[in-house]
Amino acid sequence: MKCKVKICGIRTIETAQTAIKFGADFLGFNFVPASDRFVSQLKAKEIIGGLHKEIKVVGVFQNETLEEIKKSISFLKLDFVQLHGQESPHYDVLTQYAGVIKTFSLNADFDITSTLLKMQKYNVDYFLVDRITRGVGYPLDPERVRGLTSHFPIILSGGLTTENVREVVHIARPKVVDVASGVETDGEQDIDKIREFIKRAKYD
Repeated sequence: MKCKVKICGIRTIETAQTAIKFGADFLGFNFVPASDRFVSQLKAKEIIGGLHKEIKVVGVFQNETLEEIKKSISFLKLDFVQLHGQESPHYDVLTQYAGVIKTFSLNADFDITSTLLKMQKYNVDYFLVDRITRGVGYPLDPERVRGLTSHFPIILSGGLTTENVREVVHIARPKVVDVASGVETDGEQDIDKIREFIKRAKYD
């Protein structure tokens, strides 16, 4: 099965439409105020309302209350919520309202066994694995990630670019790859990089 692609940090309708055109499967909207890729929910609603092709819309939250996330799911008609903070397994209740992605921030040389034990506590649709400090450092070891993908549906993020995504997908075998900074130029999403990233992740 081909790896799916999530383009995260969507802030304009043009970028969203471009990602869809080239074959993205998920669009991520970042609702974490401290993030450089933060977008207001009003702006996100405007963008989502302008999309005409079937695609999964993901809202990214960090340590937000269950009630606020539920309101956002309803307001934006989110397909998935991505929990990017210290959310407990209790947040599993959100699966009644949308798909749930739980993020695990890991060291490059993370321990596979202990990570799997932590994941077993959650009942979610996907686990997203990323570096401890997003945007900094080496990507996660794809061989170690393979030790997770054989047990759980994994979205792999962190340090992926058009140059390395093909090899990483081949080794790690994630269900989905997630990219933000890897398809940006000077902090802005780059249409050419988005097209090439999706092509190399899915079709090469």
